[in-house]
Amino acid sequence: MKIDYTARDHVRDVIQSLGRTEDIRFSPSGRRLAVAAFHRNRIAVVDIDVTRVRDTGTVSLTGAVEIASPSLNYPHGLDFIDDETLVVASRMGGLSIFSVPADETAREPHELSPVQLARADRAPLLESPGSVVVVRNDQVCELLVCNNSGNSVTRHLVDRGTDCAVTGGEVLLRKWINLPDGIGVSHDRRWIAISNHNTHNVLVYEWSERLGAESKPDGVLRGLYFPHGLRFTADGRHLLVADAGAPFIHVYARGNEGWHGARYPARSIRVMDEALFLRGRGDPQEGGPKGIDIDHGMNILAATSEHQSLLFLDLPAMLRDLPAAPVVESVEYEFGILQQAERLRLKAHDAEARAAKAEHRLLKRKAKWLPKPLRRLYSAWKPAN
Repeated sequence: MKIDYTARDHVRDVIQSLGRTEDIRFSPSGRRLAVAAFHRNRIAVVDIDVTRVRDTGTVSLTGAVEIASPSLNYPHGLDFIDDETLVVASRMGGLSIFSVPADETAREPHELSPVQLARADRAPLLESPGSVVVVRNDQVCELLVCNNSGNSVTRHLVDRGTDCAVTGGEVLLRKWINLPDGIGVSHDRRWIAISNHNTHNVLVYEWSERLGAESKPDGVLRGLYFPHGLRFTADGRHLLVADAGAPFIHVYARGNEGWHGARYPARSIRVMDEALFLRGRGDPQEGGPKGIDIDHGMNILAATSEHQSLLFLDLPAMLRDLPAAPVVESVEYEFGILQQAERLRLKAHDAEARAAKAEHRLLKRKAKWLPKPLRRLYSAWKPAN
């Protein structure tokens, strides 16, 4: 199912220098592809041409630019507002919105300042933002943001008429979310899917006016180690999920009644051999594919990982001859697991808080025996810590 691509030397150099990658995203026109280079604090934007010849997809990469900025601090998620405007979620920063340059001949990264920056330390709803998806409208777009340490999905507005100012903010989803690591919205905007890293499943919600922070998921996808990037197909019939903890991309099929209930993959496709998988296997959460996206013609699936920076797969071949009717089970069993995981998470959080308080009391007692000059230094140090 792999599709080899052609690329200029400069483009290959950019791709090979990415290091650890996270999310990947096509632009609205499908002519650009952005990849987040996590440790290098850079974004690569590649010009791409996808065609289909004799039932086989072809991919040509014709140009590339790199974006560097002080606001990029472990960039993890990204999405396009339009072909020239990109929003990036940094785990140790916030939401940065950039105007993407069109210069394909530059050999050095473009050092850019964001046109807008919503910093996590000044926006209380943003807590280590990871993945982000743009829900595009004519004037005001919605950003749905996975907050990794906040264990929530928040909703923000971007006004394209005021230099993409980020306004508003509300918690859209929170119940049972435990390190959300990827997000996708169906093309008809009826469904939201969240990769729930610590419970090893994907939570699917029907997006209606009733959806809120305490809403339970309508569907749960099983059979995953550490789900990461995920995308709905344009027709909404399938959901593809990258498994960061395994060398697979899983394909799930929708039932006639939507994504309600619990289900296993209709197909799991190995996308790397064992040697390549083990190269990235620093811990059980790594080694497999990270970001994935689908081109608008549903010809190819693009994927990225640390040791396979760009991979293109034949999407029609991935979806061919899947079972017509997926086996759907009740979600009540999953609800019990999610409740137990939440209790354990809160218990661990309380234990950490108690340990921090005990350490502070110990330091305070020790400080009483310090000479007076050192006590003054301790008093000056204590408020900042």
